Amino acid sequence: MKCGDATIGIEDAEIRNNWHSEFIKFLDEEGFLYGGPKGYFLGDVLYVNLSSKRYAFEWPGVGFTEPIANTYISIEDFKTIYNIYKKYSNN
Repeated sequence: MKCGDATIGIEDAEIRNNWHSEFIKFLDEEGFLYGGPKGYFLGDVLYVNLSSKRYAFEWPGVGFTEPIANTYISIEDFKTIYNIYKKYSNN
């Protein structure tokens, strides 16, 4: 998955729930698409691209991209940023 410049790195223990994660359900309901092979991942990091509306789990040893500002944020902070993005974008 090509992540691009609009990728936000989210690090949260809730992501370890994989496909049972409430956050993944939230992304799916918002129209985001999974951008990788189906499977189960044991990490607590997820990359989400606002422009392409795609997300991918971190794969140990595989660097998709560096998140914005080379830092990871919480699910709560992502939702705040996403709500602002939705307000001002045409997506």
